[in-house]
Amino acid sequence: MPSPTEQTLESRLLDLESKLGFGLPTVTKSDIAQRLDKVQTAVNQQTTAAFRETWNESQALFKELDPGMALTHQQQPLLYRRQEVLASAATLDKDMQELSKIMHLLQPHTEKGKGLREDQVTQAPILTSYQITPSDEQRLDQVRLTMDDLSRRLQQVIVRTDAMLESYHTIMAVASEKVVMADETIKAKERSS
Repeated sequence: MPSPTEQTLESRLLDLESKLGFGLPTVTKSDIAQRLDKVQTAVNQQTTAAFRETWNESQALFKELDPGMALTHQQQPLLYRRQEVLASAATLDKDMQELSKIMHLLQPHTEKGKGLREDQVTQAPILTSYQITPSDEQRLDQVRLTMDDLSRRLQQVIVRTDAMLESYHTIMAVASEKVVMADETIKAKERSS
């Protein structure tokens, strides 16, 4: 009789084979390794090289980022920081090149060891060469008007909410006083009777 693990593996393998279109297995149930090889070959044939490369890279990152059994609560922040750095490593070079371009635009003629003059900053190409199209300007004006309207309506909501909260506070204070007075009256009547 097969163990529960073998039954689970068998059922999962049958499900995978049916999804890949194999139909019923042609080999015996005891030859699971051969069936797994057949499934892997079929998957490799049906996927692209880019997908396989991405999959292999994902597996490598998974192994590299796996904290393992020895992870303690003191090591968690370091692990998460390491995962964050490794996850962004692919774009780090591109980001550094973009930063270099920005620095070049901000500091067009700066000599080493000298600070920037005010006119170099205010007349930097990134600030002076920016042009906006009329359609973009109209869109920005529309966004500004929408934001102004939203701000005005938000202020109205805030004023209404403050008034409602003040009314609620007043009602609760009066109700509390009435409950205390009613409680004192009831206690006084109970003592007198």
